[in-house]
Amino acid sequence: MKTQDLVFIPLIVGEASGVFAGFCPSWFTVSSPFFHEQGAREGNVKRIRWGEVAATLIVVGTGWAISYHTKSSLPLTVSVLTCLIFVGGYEYMIAHPSTEDGNESARYRTAIDWGSAR
Repeated sequence: MKTQDLVFIPLIVGEASGVFAGFCPSWFTVSSPFFHEQGAREGNVKRIRWGEVAATLIVVGTGWAISYHTKSSLPLTVSVLTCLIFVGGYEYMIAHPSTEDGNESARYRTAIDWGSAR
């Protein structure tokens, strides 16, 4: 691994976080009842998928440009893997709403009951 790869890899991961946050809501929001229990869910999912595509193009494009400049395939590989993690996370959260976790009584526990957060 080249020294410059050690500089660029954290920048790619950080850039990916910002780009995905700019185009898509958080995983928490996407899995929340607010997202799933409204009439606009299908339109929201479509827009999240547009955001996934746009963010992926930007992040992979950045990885490609850095790889081209440094003559190392590692930045491109890291950018693709980072996008796979983000897109996989969004798709998981869309498919598995938070209301499906645990039982219904868990919804009514307070934040002070730290033992319930397992």
